[in-house]
Amino acid sequence: MYFLGIDIGSTAVKACIIRASAKSRINNPDNGIKDAVVARGSADYPTARPLPDHATHDPRDWNRATAAAVRQAVDSLPEGAAAEIGGICFSAQGGSIYAADADNQPLCDALTWMDRRAVKESADVIAEPTLGFDKIRSACGWRPAPTDCIAKLLWLRRNEPDMFARAAHFYTTEESVTGYLTGNFVTDATGEVMTRLYDYRAGKYIPEALDFLGITEDQLPRVLPCGSPAGKLLPETAAEFGIPAGIPVFVGAHDQYCASIGSGVTEPGQLLLATGTAWVMFGVSEKPLTAPPYPAPCTHPIEGRFGVMSSMAGCGGALGAYAAACGTKASGLDRRIEDEGVGNAREKCRDLFVCPLPPEPAIAHRSGVCVPLATAGGHSEAHTALAAMEGAAFEARILAEAFESAGFPRGGQLVMSGGASKSPLWRSIVASVFSDRPLYILCEADAPALGAALLAAQSAGAYATLADAAGALCERISVPCDADAADFYRNKYRSYREWALA
Repeated sequence: MYFLGIDIGSTAVKACIIRASAKSRINNPDNGIKDAVVARGSADYPTARPLPDHATHDPRDWNRATAAAVRQAVDSLPEGAAAEIGGICFSAQGGSIYAADADNQPLCDALTWMDRRAVKESADVIAEPTLGFDKIRSACGWRPAPTDCIAKLLWLRRNEPDMFARAAHFYTTEESVTGYLTGNFVTDATGEVMTRLYDYRAGKYIPEALDFLGITEDQLPRVLPCGSPAGKLLPETAAEFGIPAGIPVFVGAHDQYCASIGSGVTEPGQLLLATGTAWVMFGVSEKPLTAPPYPAPCTHPIEGRFGVMSSMAGCGGALGAYAAACGTKASGLDRRIEDEGVGNAREKCRDLFVCPLPPEPAIAHRSGVCVPLATAGGHSEAHTALAAMEGAAFEARILAEAFESAGFPRGGQLVMSGGASKSPLWRSIVASVFSDRPLYILCEADAPALGAALLAAQSAGAYATLADAAGALCERISVPCDADAADFYRNKYRSYREWALA
């Protein structure tokens, strides 16, 4: 039996098809059949940036890219295998929202999680007596911010009042694409808490938030448990995919929750460090954990467990932008550091700190004198790049310690995925900074899509539990920790943390 996972990311859709044969192996352990990822597909879509603080997607591009990515994966399957697809599930970006009419057609482009136009609206949400910072954070786990959906909906109401008044629905990415497949625009709690409109503890939308915006619960998607039936694949969508109609479609999850499944981070105390343009720290716990200002908790797709996460916007993007300013790629900076000698470069930038986070990534000596990262501040490109890599690892460590201060277990595995995990230098820095946690990197490049496929397989009955599903297909490689580097970074981290948090 085959299962399809679809990840709708910030710039592309990725499809992953797995063959799951757990039951047949249990019945006949010697049959030689192994679970495997058997097909992949991907398709990009554009992000419009008409103004510096705007970032939008055409929701129809999500559908078009989904069809193209799935068709690419299906076309590479063995003959006849498409007829054996037993389930479909989603991973989706969170925090992107748009208005739709009564026929579920978009009335505007989606304001993505990268869109920062609603600064005033976010401040007004925080100042609203019936809402405020504490109520929103305690209900949905996340801090209110200009990038969240409640602020963006308030912006639309103020700036596009006629369109806002015509809106019958407000959809985020997950339910939008689920509707494209099934006709049922349903979502799950891990995605809906990102809107700052949903109380995951009470299992309902926040009445005060809806009243504040002047909308009703009927205008928002129905929230169902991860892995529950969302509907059957529509004939018209099936034709675009090149697979049979009527395949069960299951409710998915936010991309980091799916990534935790696809990376095998399923046990309490394990951490996933997802590295891309932004870095995200995600952990699994036995209870919801929160400690201002960092961890954001929600129920995990694994029953009885919770996810806790926080993001570091710009960590990877800052180094990428710096590499471009140096006329190279991030891998080119790696080579410059290696040419000088990593140990030698490390000593020369012992007192050089780089904070790679917005609003302006900056470098500083221990004296505290800051200059923009892009200027290099008179330091060599190799030294500045190395300090930027260290800064990203230090920021991840600060997040992990915030998790631990909220009660997260210490000493569990740390799994690293994404672009930085492909750099031997960067992952060795992370291993040294996290010397108290064994570090692993993923063999799988598309953990969210794989996690969605595993969620489909488990929901369809191919695996007894999601932990079993993850154990069947998640391969990881151990990253050794250099004792001398760990001692060096233990000291530098203390100084960096004092500087950064000041």
